[in-house]
Amino acid sequence: MGMGFLDTLPAPLTARSRRFFSVWHGWRGDRLLPERRDIDHAALGELAETCLLLNVRGHDDILVEWVGRTVTDQIGVNLTGCNYLDLTSKANRSWRAHLTMAQMAQPCSVAIYYFLRLGSGGMLPIEFVTGPLREDGASAATLILCCASGLLPTDEAPAVDPDSYEEGEGLVFIDIGAGVPPMNPAQRQDARTLQ
Repeated sequence: MGMGFLDTLPAPLTARSRRFFSVWHGWRGDRLLPERRDIDHAALGELAETCLLLNVRGHDDILVEWVGRTVTDQIGVNLTGCNYLDLTSKANRSWRAHLTMAQMAQPCSVAIYYFLRLGSGGMLPIEFVTGPLREDGASAATLILCCASGLLPTDEAPAVDPDSYEEGEGLVFIDIGAGVPPMNPAQRQDARTLQ
């Protein structure tokens, strides 16, 4: 098969994100996508503390199924049960839905960066990476396991400004073996239905 998936990851990823991809890749074995039953919190180890699982139930319905404790502690709100789309601005909502549906239609991973404003006035850059999964026995991807990694150590008070995670920057699609959607994710376009 030549170069493996882990060898083709974009260069600037943090070691922590690479560890996440290594665990996710191990779950899928020789399949394109791992299944829900493959999710192993023990294998994720401390990464699980900054993970969240999204269940993409429809274009306007993306349920946050579970959230790691560190995420909740950092932003001061437990997002479990929220619609992921409610976490973005109204102006960005349809674009975020479009990007998410594109990731499911042609399953791929992504890396994106958020610059969280802390209560102290400081800034915490976050690298956010994803691994798509499918329900047990299903053929299509409908689940996204996300892992956030701080790019700087922080011992500051959390109290993140919610506006600072409404939109990320520098999103890139990562090919997991099915190609990537035919669009530039960093350049907002009119949302078109993907076949």
